[in-house]
Amino acid sequence: MLEKKQIDNENFVLYSPDSLKYITDKLEGILNDSVLLYKDLFDVTSFRKVQINYFDDKNKFKEYVYSLRGERNSLPEYAQGVFDRGMITAFIRPDIPINSGLCKNKLHMSSHELFHIMNREIILNSSYNRIVWFDEGMAQYFSKEFEDYDIKDIYNKTLETTKRIPDLNSLKHGNSFKNEEYDGYLLSYLSVRYLYETLGKDKFKELIHNEKEILNYGKSVIEDSFNYFDNKFVKSIKK
Repeated sequence: MLEKKQIDNENFVLYSPDSLKYITDKLEGILNDSVLLYKDLFDVTSFRKVQINYFDDKNKFKEYVYSLRGERNSLPEYAQGVFDRGMITAFIRPDIPINSGLCKNKLHMSSHELFHIMNREIILNSSYNRIVWFDEGMAQYFSKEFEDYDIKDIYNKTLETTKRIPDLNSLKHGNSFKNEEYDGYLLSYLSVRYLYETLGKDKFKELIHNEKEILNYGKSVIEDSFNYFDNKFVKSIKK
């Protein structure tokens, strides 16, 4: 059921069809850089080898995930990447325009899922249960999937899609995470970016281990991040 083996190194092994080589030929360097970044963030010197499974057919992707889960109902309609059983499994269209924003996002998809895996195995398993907004926000921020996007554009899109500010700490994947009233991914990204920029690297690394403090930030971090970026952009205009 798996596709062709494309890459096999000390950090990961990748199974993917040749139709996705426009993505996977650039993947090794990106992922190796992510491994180094995440090791520093989590203060570890080593991590196990990770298996990556890419599919160019969404039905094949869903069938494989459901074969792992032993049921056929849990995948949200928007799901295109998961980290079941410590593996990265994803669907990527074979016809995404090269150098498009979507293509750049897909280049960092495995880095995103790798963050979830390392966070779960290094931090969450020994410390506390997953806080979805914090985990998703970190995965987006540290995978660098948005590094080519203007933060002003991300912020404006977040404002446009936020009709109601949710209780971040209560969000779970599914309709409660992304719907017509708000986009939990954008809110999570903006919140984590705000925390990292205001706390700095060392204090943020401490925060990763502190469930109580993360939940406390979750009560007001959306409003705080909105105020922070509002002020930041006003100051940049005045300059």
